[in-house]
Formats: sequence, C-alpha cells, structure tokens
Amino acid sequence: MTDAAKVYLSLYSVDCLSSATRYEDVDNIVACLKETLTLYDRSKNVHIECPNDLFEFGDIGSSLGDRLLDILDDNWDYYLFYLAEINKIVLGYVKHNNTECLIFLIKNQLIDLPRHYAFVISNKYQWPDIVMDQHTTSWKDTLNKNSKFISDSNGNVDNFIAWSEMNYEYIDFHPDLKNTLSTIQVGTYIDYQSQLSHCLNTLNQSYHLISNDPNKNQEDLNVISAYSHTLGNSLSCTRQAKNKVSAIFSPPPLVASSEFEEINCEYHLKIDTDDNGNRIPHGKGNPVRVYFGLKTYKEYERKQIKLAHMGKHL
Repeated sequence: MTDAAKVYLSLYSVDCLSSATRYEDVDNIVACLKETLTLYDRSKNVHIECPNDLFEFGDIGSSLGDRLLDILDDNWDYYLFYLAEINKIVLGYVKHNNTECLIFLIKNQLIDLPRHYAFVISNKYQWPDIVMDQHTTSWKDTLNKNSKFISDSNGNVDNFIAWSEMNYEYIDFHPDLKNTLSTIQVGTYIDYQSQLSHCLNTLNQSYHLISNDPNKNQEDLNVISAYSHTLGNSLSCTRQAKNKVSAIFSPPPLVASSEFEEINCEYHLKIDTDDNGNRIPHGKGNPVRVYFGLKTYKEYERKQIKLAHMGKHL
C-alpha cells in the first residue's frame, strides 16, 4: 500500500520532558507516547519513522538519557526502567536516518502525497525550522491534516480522486465516482472540496467505530453523524427517503469471490452549503450528497464502506 503520510519521531517529539519535574510526569509522557503510537496501527498507509540518533542526539542541549537522569534525581533504577520503556516503544520505528535529515525532508516536501509530519506529544512544542502545520500530535490529527491538504491543494478532479483513494484507505471507491462529481448543480465540486473531504475523512475514521452487525446500520449511521461533529462540522447521516440507490462493486480483497455484487448505497451524508458557508438556494438545484453502503462480510471485523456517489441528491 502506498503511504499517504510519514510521521517522524525525534528527541524533539518528547521535548515536553523539559517541563517534567517528577517521576509521575515521566510516567505520563511515556504512557502517552505508547498510547498515541499504538493508535497509528489503525492505518496501513501511515508510516512512522524514528532516527537512530534519538537517544544520543544532543544538539538541543542534552540527550534523552541526560534529561531523564535530571528529572529522576539520578535514580539509576528509574532511569533504566524508563529508558527501556521508551526503547521498547520506538525500537520498531528506528531507521538508518538522522534528525537533521528528517527536518530537511519535512521542510522540502513536494506538493503531493505522502505528507511528512514532525510528531510531538504536545503542540506547545515544535521542531526547529518546522512550521506548526507540519507537526502532528496523533493519528486523528494526522488524518485530519491529510484531509485538509487534499481539500486545499486541488483544482484537478483526477488528483482529487487519486489522492482521496490513497488517503482514505477504509473506503471502497466506486470506479465511476469521478463522474458523479459532475452532477453537482450549484457551482462545481471545487466549491465543495472541503465539505467532500470532511465527509470522506469522517467515513474513513468512523470505520474503526462502526459494527459488523447487519441489523445495526441505523446505529452505525448515528455513530458516523456524531463523529462528523467530533471532526468539527456536524453533518446529518440518513437513509434515502424514497429513490433507493445501488451500485455494483467488486468484492473486497479478503472475500474469496470474483463475482461483482450490487450494494445498497442509500445512506448519505448531507451537504447543504458550499465551502464558504453559502446555503444551496432552494429550488435552484439539488443539494450535494455523499452516498455510500455498509456491507457486512464475515471476513472483516467491520462493515465495509462502499462509496458510490458524490454529487447531486438522487
């Protein structure tokens, strides 16, 4: 799978240690680092990398070991314990690279995917010479920033679809999705890029919260709608009132079948305003809707999200 984002760790990532004064502070920082990085396991298209100079990099005043010893009052037992804990957390991410090289990569990245981010536990701290927008504090924050990049950087519909397919890994995109964008009646898809990206980001992240129970679709729609609010823009997520919507999809990778299947895609996220907040005038064109299906497969832990249409209300 092609990477949509690369997240880099360094000594700067735990610069919050500079304000730690107690054992409890170190314990909280280490626990936060472990929990945050574990959540990244949800995404196969987000690559985490740690330079091999994490433990000895001292250009910012002191090494990680020096900092721990200072905070822990030279208590060797606690020092060895926390150093070992941090080592266990980051060891699987260590590559043959150095922090200065990672700073260069982040500062000089192309206008393309994957996006490169400097990881920090707290956004009160940042890496040198890296603007705050190129930092990330969590899996959710990384996905949100990637979604914003796609919505802000595109005027080309082919790139918009291609980048979306790379980024939103838990959505099955219908091959004709690009053409559905042309059905928007008030303005064009460019006027709704932020809203559309928000819908896709909501669906992609919600995948980890919905069920695999075919009898709980309404509950899952409620979860998706509530999560859109969590991401900063509340959208209604409902069933179709009358004209049912379906689309033909190939089976997902883990399903041992070559048969295409017709999927009910009546569920939709409602977009009633453009990216500037202008409401679509009543009677002057259909509002914009994002139609999708929720399909249960025994081979998958969650329902598969089948994206069929992004355009006019059907």
